[in-house]
Amino acid sequence: MKTFCTTTMIVAFLLLGANVAQAQTTQTKLDQIELMKQFLGIWKGELTKDTVMIMNFTSYGKALEDNLKIFTKGKILSSAKEIYGYNPKYDKIVVAAIGDDSPQIAIYAAWFSSKDTGNLVGYQYLANPEKSNFKVQWILIPPDSAKRIVYQNSKVISVSTYIREKQ
Repeated sequence: MKTFCTTTMIVAFLLLGANVAQAQTTQTKLDQIELMKQFLGIWKGELTKDTVMIMNFTSYGKALEDNLKIFTKGKILSSAKEIYGYNPKYDKIVVAAIGDDSPQIAIYAAWFSSKDTGNLVGYQYLANPEKSNFKVQWILIPPDSAKRIVYQNSKVISVSTYIREKQ
């Protein structure tokens, strides 16, 4: 009888312990669509000395549209239009971008790894973003600033700060 009670207690303890361990490893799924909306507005950041990028994010249904321009010494160097939509299969945001100087479309995968950290890689890495050798990371700093970090082969190649303009 003593062995039965001891065995029962051990099994119960293991089952309770397994449930606690499982609860600790289960993460709350981030709402990628809602987090994406944090970018709404006009953002301005200096890429390099005398070169500024301005991004204008607006709603497009449940997606986002971005019209961006890069200026050097007050003149437009380039501009592009981007559409941000959600892919539920991979729980990622898909970005299609086209520049004003080329008919080619660039496609990216983006996602939030936390409520204030967004990541972007080439679309071909949608299912395995850790395999990408190029990555852009956005760190949102409430209420109206963000840091943009560009990585190449796991090394930081640029860091820039963006400010959301008051409207």
